[in-house]
Amino acid sequence: MLTTKIKNAINAHAKTEYPRESCGVIIGKEYIPCKNIAADDAQFEIDPIDLVGASKEGKIKAYVHSHPDGNVLPSMPDRVQMNLHGLPWVITNGTECAIHKPDGYQAPLLGREYHHGLMDCYSLVKDYYQRELGITLNDYERQDCWWENKDSKPLYLDNFKKEGFVEVDTIQKHDLILARLGRTAHVNHALVFIGDGKLKSERTDDVIGDSLVLHHPYGRESLREIYGEAWQRRAAIIIRHKSLIK
Repeated sequence: MLTTKIKNAINAHAKTEYPRESCGVIIGKEYIPCKNIAADDAQFEIDPIDLVGASKEGKIKAYVHSHPDGNVLPSMPDRVQMNLHGLPWVITNGTECAIHKPDGYQAPLLGREYHHGLMDCYSLVKDYYQRELGITLNDYERQDCWWENKDSKPLYLDNFKKEGFVEVDTIQKHDLILARLGRTAHVNHALVFIGDGKLKSERTDDVIGDSLVLHHPYGRESLREIYGEAWQRRAAIIIRHKSLIK
């Protein structure tokens, strides 16, 4: 797949787009560059118009993007997205190219990197409920920083009942705490109350306390911390899945 011609085209595109990430697709024996519409230079999102246009040329064999000033190994978000797409990814740093195939990778619940819409506070809730409880929650399309616009739909408050949650006035393991965090016009953050901090789906270090929450702060790695006074002040409501009500 990675002929000299394709490698040269990929690297040339990466150098043209530097310091932004470049992106494109391989179709047949050609590399087709696409526009990166991501707001962050260190991320990529292929323009859907370009993707539709490229798809008319034939079947996509691989997705391509660059790691400016980096290596050609997939990041944690790369590995997660690769499995969602089910196709190989080619990564370049502008001089070297490497091809990577989907391997069934799942980002850990604890210590995962942040990538809005893919690995954010709601993604963590979805994965926690699936892995720890076998409960499947729907995904919802969301724009980065949607919560800063007062005219945005309040995604958490609008949808928690659809997902089988009800508001409660006590707290127990697996409950969700919906909170306001940072500059926001809406309830915009979710924390999972995990009590003693133990997870059954992955190995974790022992921690002290029985009032721990698991959550994924904006721009940081997911972590456990005490559900103390500061978080209780930010909390808007506590919700519980109906299957967990005795």
